[in-house]
Amino acid sequence: MLHNRLAITASCIALGTCLATPASAQDTADDTERKLDTIMVSATKRPETLQDVPVAVSARSGEDLENSGVSSIEGLATLVPSLTFTQSSNELNSSVRIRGVGTEVFSSGVEPSVSFVVDDVVLARQGQGFQDLVDVERVEVLRGPQSTLFGKNASAGVIAVTTQAPTNTLSGKIDATVAEGEEYALRGTVSGPITDTVLGRLTAFTKSQKGHIENVSDGRDLNGYDNWGVRGKLLVQPSNALDLTFIADFRDTEQDCCAYQIRDTSTALNPVVGATLDALLDPVVASPENNQTKLNAPVYNNSEQWGLSGKAEYRFDNGFTFTSITAFREWDFENNIDVDALDFEDPIAGVITFDLNSGQTSLSQTSQEFRLASPQWDKFDYVLGVYLFQLDLDRSFRRRIEALTGLGVVGQSGQFNGSVGNRNYAAFASGNYRFGQGTTLFGGLRVINETLDYRVFRDPTNTLLPGDFPLGGSAGTPADIDGDTSDTALVGNIGVRQEWSDSVMTYLRYARGYKGRAFDVIFTAPQSTEYVDAEVSDSYEAGLKVQTPNGRLQFNAAAFWTEYDDFQAQERDVAASTIVVANAGKVSTKGIELDASALLTDNTLLQGGIAYTDATVESFPFAQCYRGQTPAEGCVDGAQDLSGEELPNSPDWRFTASLRQDIPLASMPFDGFFQLDGSWQSDVQFQLDQNPNTTQDGYGLLHLSAGITADDGGWTASVFVRNLLDETYASNVFADPLYAGVISQYLPRDFERYVGARLTASF
Repeated sequence: MLHNRLAITASCIALGTCLATPASAQDTADDTERKLDTIMVSATKRPETLQDVPVAVSARSGEDLENSGVSSIEGLATLVPSLTFTQSSNELNSSVRIRGVGTEVFSSGVEPSVSFVVDDVVLARQGQGFQDLVDVERVEVLRGPQSTLFGKNASAGVIAVTTQAPTNTLSGKIDATVAEGEEYALRGTVSGPITDTVLGRLTAFTKSQKGHIENVSDGRDLNGYDNWGVRGKLLVQPSNALDLTFIADFRDTEQDCCAYQIRDTSTALNPVVGATLDALLDPVVASPENNQTKLNAPVYNNSEQWGLSGKAEYRFDNGFTFTSITAFREWDFENNIDVDALDFEDPIAGVITFDLNSGQTSLSQTSQEFRLASPQWDKFDYVLGVYLFQLDLDRSFRRRIEALTGLGVVGQSGQFNGSVGNRNYAAFASGNYRFGQGTTLFGGLRVINETLDYRVFRDPTNTLLPGDFPLGGSAGTPADIDGDTSDTALVGNIGVRQEWSDSVMTYLRYARGYKGRAFDVIFTAPQSTEYVDAEVSDSYEAGLKVQTPNGRLQFNAAAFWTEYDDFQAQERDVAASTIVVANAGKVSTKGIELDASALLTDNTLLQGGIAYTDATVESFPFAQCYRGQTPAEGCVDGAQDLSGEELPNSPDWRFTASLRQDIPLASMPFDGFFQLDGSWQSDVQFQLDQNPNTTQDGYGLLHLSAGITADDGGWTASVFVRNLLDETYASNVFADPLYAGVISQYLPRDFERYVGARLTASF
């Protein structure tokens, strides 16, 4: 009965229908005095309101994120219906998708399709962006190709994070959270003037959680974390015309992650293997609800990241503004995973040990951007810019297995070293021309020139231990590849915006996206590996943005169709008998998105979104087969044709909604509140190879928080429940890498219900 009531509540949040009557009943004469907050976005490299910019953007303020309990990039998917997150064995291989399109390959030499931008600095790889959202002003999710202004790795969209700026007055905030599973978090910020012309802001955080996966062999709790970081900002204003912003940040991440769980052994290609694995896993029971492992090897996913950036903004007397952004970042990352998923130190008959599968990545990037923005004259305005980028990435990997043979225990091992260098130079221009009567023509161009250097070295005789044999397959063959490639591309966008009134705007937009050339820097890369051509996208979008005159309702809609040529994906190299990155063919995504915010009363705020997405493979004739796929099922010589199939982790339907209800308590020195955050999505296929066992049915999540806040806003105390309905779900379902036909999964932190409390104090 309780479950039914909660399910009805979740449906009400998603549709908003259950709130219409009480909202009108609560209206007062003062309702028109309060309006929705105006959100400024930087999608066009100029400050514009969310309702004015002719781009499909989902924007959430830092306050929205805190109220919804979202503290990481991964959590954004609970608020943005067009965004999905796929967990993998480490930060480098995990991915986000916008409108069903993203990058999910096991190679350091492939750029992401979704660009991460933090404080105007583009990050080279998505793994750098999976960070804690601390002291954030806003997060923008720009949907569709954004290559004109954001560069070559924004062919599917951009996630842009802007952190809080220093303040003119002394202020501070401390935020403490505790939750089940020994989860603790502490954040602190202090901001204010240092001198008459210098403002500063210092933010630090620490957070830890013991892990939500139980390792029955030794009692370890896996997939937890122990993270900390610090960020400092200085705003120097030597004159009214010049702002200088300097940012330094550091983050340390230690995770005993990411151990996967066995989901289904009944699908094993050899029933004997399935039955044997069941017996060896005991007491672990394979199931979609399984949150246990039985490992012996260390599992870790550790990284350090730091960066420096400087932004200079000079405003000329004639209205022009010159901006310079200089940045340097480093990211060091290492991981290991226990592939055999069993706790044997030594192999037994028929079962190998695979305890070492470890990689190290060291990345450094330098970027420089110059922009000149004109004044916004009556008829037109423009932005001109140049962008310079240098990436150096080194990748190494080690692997070792043991097997019991007639000669005793035999080891096989190997290692490889690879590197990627990328130099990118670009010039861009963007502008608006106003014809009058509310009609504006907008557009821009970007010329990109880049050089990709790559190196792979693998000597199969260079084993890890004396007496080991080389690994089998392509990992056991020599490779010594050293090359480079250059490319020049022209991308752009053009569109028309029509302002029908102060409250209604429509737009039509075409954009071309570009994702640079790539090389398969991976352990198993064969000697014949060649670079992969750039991925190009063409997008068509129509949008509607509405805000009521009283400022209490915003409604945005977008219809889109985007086609990607030379889509970069993994396919089977039949001759080399391995999986490689290649230009797979063509994919497309089309659909409709709706976003709305409504101030139903002065104390009731409803926000939500709906996305219908049809993300499809148009042409992919030599895709890898899933293990066990037969010729009758379409697998010929190790390859299949995926034309007409759906893209991974792209549900046809997603709904998200948040309801915030403030409760005035006139007789108390504080007020109350509660918030419900809900989401629902239809079924998904997690793997591009269309394995029928790697799907997940549709599911819904509901989160609840409630508390009290001081009348002066000086403190807030609350309790929260994540996954209120205790709905089990996985963040990835995949074919086990070792046991043919067996299915494994990753369960996220909130795969089951848990509760916590939070206390915030500010001055």
